[in-house]
Amino acid sequence: MEWKKEKFKKMFPDLFHEIEGRTMPTVVDHLEVCKTVDEAVEVIDFFERKGEISREYANFLRSNPSLLKSLIGTRERGEYTRRGLGD
Repeated sequence: MEWKKEKFKKMFPDLFHEIEGRTMPTVVDHLEVCKTVDEAVEVIDFFERKGEISREYANFLRSNPSLLKSLIGTRERGEYTRRGLGD
């Protein structure tokens, strides 16, 4: 079956971006824009609940407050494009 590029892009935008070589922001990218540890834990909980990260990885992130503190606030919102993430 042959697909037109624009139709495929409209129907499957995330898959299209993966195929085109772009990466979507990860949990770490989201943690970098957090302002507090509590906000970071909420982000980790969300990614775990959605199945984007494993329970083990979520527990690892939660149990390392020094790691979280080193990530928090290292990026401003909207800087994803600068790093080539998303559109």
